[in-house]
Amino acid sequence: MSTSIVIGSTKITALDDGTSFLPPMFFPGLDFGCHPGMLSDDGTFHIPTGCFLIQSEESTVLVDAGLGPSNIPFPPDLSAASGLEHVPAFIAVGGELLNLLDAAGVAADDIDVVFLTHLHPDHIGWVAPKGKLTFPNADVVYGAADWDALVVPLPEDDAGRLGLEFARSAGKLRAIEGATVAVAPGISAHHVPGHTPGHYVLSITSGESQAYLIGDTFHHCLQLNDQEISFLTDIDAELALRTREELVAKFADTDIAIGMSHFPGLDFTRITVDDTRHWVEV
Repeated sequence: MSTSIVIGSTKITALDDGTSFLPPMFFPGLDFGCHPGMLSDDGTFHIPTGCFLIQSEESTVLVDAGLGPSNIPFPPDLSAASGLEHVPAFIAVGGELLNLLDAAGVAADDIDVVFLTHLHPDHIGWVAPKGKLTFPNADVVYGAADWDALVVPLPEDDAGRLGLEFARSAGKLRAIEGATVAVAPGISAHHVPGHTPGHYVLSITSGESQAYLIGDTFHHCLQLNDQEISFLTDIDAELALRTREELVAKFADTDIAIGMSHFPGLDFTRITVDDTRHWVEV
């Protein structure tokens, strides 16, 4: 299922390209034993691979490009470390994005901009799988600091790297730098490093209304109140925490709608605060 909200005259739709099956070790500081029912029967925490479609009168923007038409095998070096009794065959499965866009009445050719919040594999998969641009009319925009940190270390035959390099050779890849960068009318990117050095979130403003799509700044709902919980692939966990706290301070007790890439259900939320902080569905 996809979840949609309307911000002024702009529609934002959450789209789930697939699922990742993460063992508890991916959430340092989180004791799943204290939270019965969070883990699935296979012993992993299931998270969606969220992408977002932004449709306004001026542009059609896709935020993140999912896992792509592929599955990622469970890495052998994680099998023993995971502590799982039965290790899943795949740590992530993808491939649903184009079907969901079609259900939303949007063709791949309709996308004007593909904005990548960061360059992890579950956000770049549909850029150009097997050397073919999925969204031929779109510029692919990303934070410049992520290239050397995340792409250069990859094997030369890595599918995600090949897709990004193909987009670059086609003149479609555009790196951005700076604290705030305009992406499209009413849409701005804001640099929030920590999870990755080039991580950006997007603000969408239409009329008096505003929403934020905040990528991987949060990975679990409990991080709202528990500052000890981080994520295994945070490049700088302390900086990622400061980023979360700055965003919470900005969003708390406002009407700003928030979309996150990996919260089960991909529901849009707001943050309220009394004696503690709360996620409230929009």
